[in-house]
Amino acid sequence: MVDASPEPSFLDLHVHSTDGSDDAGGTVEGYLKWVVARRRQGYRIDGFALTEHRNWDPARDYRALEERYGVVILRGVEVETDIGHVLVFGVTPEFTGQFDLSAVSLPYQDVFRVAWETGGIAVGAHAGRPQIGVLDHVDDRDVSLEGVRILEVLNGGSSDFENERARELAEARGIRMVGASDAHFVSALGRCLTRFDQPVRSTEELVAALRDPDSAFAPMRIEDTRAGAEESSRPASSYTVAATSRQGSIDGDAVEYDRSVLGQETLLGRLEVTRDLIERYCRTMLDENPLYLDEEVAARGPYGGIIAPPGLVQLAQEREVPDVQLKFEGTRFLGRLRSEYREVVRPGDTIEALGQVREVYEKTGRSGRLVFISSRTRFVNQHGTDVAIGDRWMLFRRARDLDAPRPTAERAPGASA
Repeated sequence: MVDASPEPSFLDLHVHSTDGSDDAGGTVEGYLKWVVARRRQGYRIDGFALTEHRNWDPARDYRALEERYGVVILRGVEVETDIGHVLVFGVTPEFTGQFDLSAVSLPYQDVFRVAWETGGIAVGAHAGRPQIGVLDHVDDRDVSLEGVRILEVLNGGSSDFENERARELAEARGIRMVGASDAHFVSALGRCLTRFDQPVRSTEELVAALRDPDSAFAPMRIEDTRAGAEESSRPASSYTVAATSRQGSIDGDAVEYDRSVLGQETLLGRLEVTRDLIERYCRTMLDENPLYLDEEVAARGPYGGIIAPPGLVQLAQEREVPDVQLKFEGTRFLGRLRSEYREVVRPGDTIEALGQVREVYEKTGRSGRLVFISSRTRFVNQHGTDVAIGDRWMLFRRARDLDAPRPTAERAPGASA
């Protein structure tokens, strides 16, 4: 008996390119080449949607690139509303005629309503992200989410904690869910996807599937697209955010910082790994491990050849993660570092360092008010594999808390000093 069930589609619904987003570093053709490379590794990506920030150019035509690479390119736009960022698909002149897309606080109910009435669909982007996702606005302002039919609950630039809270919100409100990478650089595309239980080959078919209450789609991670993988849209990482500003109120004014930086992955540097570089690094570190230096010994070893010391990948990071412009006068400390090395690095590899500020949160310590900035750097090879992960927590403590005199206990009469 022939299985007549339709072929599913695996699509990344949230991608930014140099064609329309000034904070993106990935070109459209670069993304296409990346998809082809990921397919060779056994992953499934059928296409992606370009959702440029506040920029809709209906004249752009990618059909020739689609045919050359065999990858579907869909179109949408990311706008900014009073409850965070929103993706709109099926953009029409009727929709753009009613809004100034360059505005940063469009009324969300109007955006979702007009998108629907003009034959399109709006999706709440990175729903769990502070300020630029809907979750904070629901919690802080009791926003009803009237007219919101779909939320992006699995976002490649959000933390596991943020994604899980977004999922919980969607489940509690009966809102449908999608996943996407929010890629700004080539190697980020496809980290999270949406699986449609039907072919989706055009923006029109995408809009039809998202609008249809009977269609089936679900968020998923790239690892789950390989043959034989057990699909799961739950966090795949063992890393969980340990603390957030939502764990209790803090006395004093709210901490001010640039929330637009949160979750935005930025290229921090690139490194070409060579035998000479490995030898120079080992001399500097006084490391004589033959797996790094002796080709004959390394060939008989567990990796079949020369590998690089794990710490060498740190040389790829030439710049710091973006500055959140924290408005909090105090002393800065390194609170904690955490490194995880996942794959060996060999001569000939190219390593990119991709960094993001994951969270800014507060706590009350014995010395007073504390602010933490949590950041993560991924070290990615030319195949898109994370070879290492570095997490860092910076701690800020008010200067007056440090300078305040410590209380002294009164001595009982007759007690010795």
